[in-house]
Amino acid sequence: MCRVSIIVPVYNVEKYVGKCLHSLVNQTLKDIEIIIVNDGSTDNSQVIIDDYVKNYGNKLVSLNKKNGGLSDARNFSLKHAKGEYVGFIDSDDWVELNMYEKLYNHCQETNADIIISDFIFEPDNSIIHANLKNGVEINLKSNPELLLIEPSVCNKLFKRSLFYENNIEFPYGLFHEDRLAVSKLYYHAEKIYYVKEAFYHYLKHRENSITTSVNMKKYNDIIILLNEVDQFFIEKDISPYIRQSLDTLFLNLYIAFCTRAISEIPDKKKRNVFLDDFGKFIESKVNQPLGVDKYKEKKILKILLILLMNRKYTLINILIKVRKLIRG
Repeated sequence: MCRVSIIVPVYNVEKYVGKCLHSLVNQTLKDIEIIIVNDGSTDNSQVIIDDYVKNYGNKLVSLNKKNGGLSDARNFSLKHAKGEYVGFIDSDDWVELNMYEKLYNHCQETNADIIISDFIFEPDNSIIHANLKNGVEINLKSNPELLLIEPSVCNKLFKRSLFYENNIEFPYGLFHEDRLAVSKLYYHAEKIYYVKEAFYHYLKHRENSITTSVNMKKYNDIIILLNEVDQFFIEKDISPYIRQSLDTLFLNLYIAFCTRAISEIPDKKKRNVFLDDFGKFIESKVNQPLGVDKYKEKKILKILLILLMNRKYTLINILIKVRKLIRG
């Protein structure tokens, strides 16, 4: 067993994968395995992978499979992982050279099940810190606000046993797959720590990136995904505090996705179907949305929530345009 397995799904990223792999093969933590899974790329990504395997074969495991999407590639790779801990990186991103040594050492010092760190958002090199206490042991029961922070698996390190002992996989064929998997991992983790350091460089707004492309599946999947999150916790004996965080999460995403849909989706009919469906989901899952603390305290959020729940989409669109004009 090695110390850390790093899983790298690859799909048509010939312009970026070299920089990603360079940041991994030069990690200061030496006892790692880098599992690269080519998810059916049609560009020259495999040529670049082969070159790295030739030069760093002792660290790299190169796998190939038919295209099945990000979740499928990660699940496939987890079956081959041997590390005590496992990390994930998207192949168009890169990491600081000491990321996995620092995170692994924290895990060893604390016997953590999960370590969380911060992102560096590129190309503007900005850092947004998680709203958690640095270096303090927490878990979902003591800190249900974990559900409200960035759910990506890429800025975290996980005990690999969390996955196979609890049968946790990434949901096949859905966008926003991290949110469901991470919710389950948080639930089963006894010791979680946050390290207030940024190691992971996340490249925003890449042309043709899955996460930045506008399509209806991206929108419709968030409703499906949140329903699965809700069903998972319904089956568990959760505290009222976790339920409150879930309600806040659902409302946060309701406002974020709906306001984005109003300004981004050109097909009014499809847009309104999505908005109505999300509204029905909120009405069925959140008891008294306007009673949630965050939405009692912040007037602008309360106004947006009232307008959305009353299906005043045209008015919201006008407000969004006015706000953009004011901001210049």
